[in-house]
Amino acid sequence: MEKSYETFGTFLRRMRLRAGYGLRAFALAAGLQPSNLSNIERSKISPPQAADRLRVMAEALGIIEGSAEWQHLFDLAAQYKEGALPADIKEVVSKRKGIPILLRTVDNRKLSEKQLHELTEYVNKHF
Repeated sequence: MEKSYETFGTFLRRMRLRAGYGLRAFALAAGLQPSNLSNIERSKISPPQAADRLRVMAEALGIIEGSAEWQHLFDLAAQYKEGALPADIKEVVSKRKGIPILLRTVDNRKLSEKQLHELTEYVNKHF
């Protein structure tokens, strides 16, 4: 499903077509101007960065919150702003006081990619 070379616009267009939307109908459902949606899909303008806007788009496409497609949509949007966290992750960090501590601990311990994967598997299994 995920393609590392895929842009936000190509992913959005693929999801829109899969959901059976024409450009104008999806623009209306997502609260966008059709011309802006077209420009986003063609990477002429950057995708929205606000979590609420991305959430509306994802929900209109039938993308399930927390799914790999949901995460991919948010991750691709964040790539357009250097150093930006995906909007859904920013929300998590702002709501959960322990997340910055966890991230600093992971960074301070200099965990390898393998260790990060093992930690993720442990959390998924036990929590």
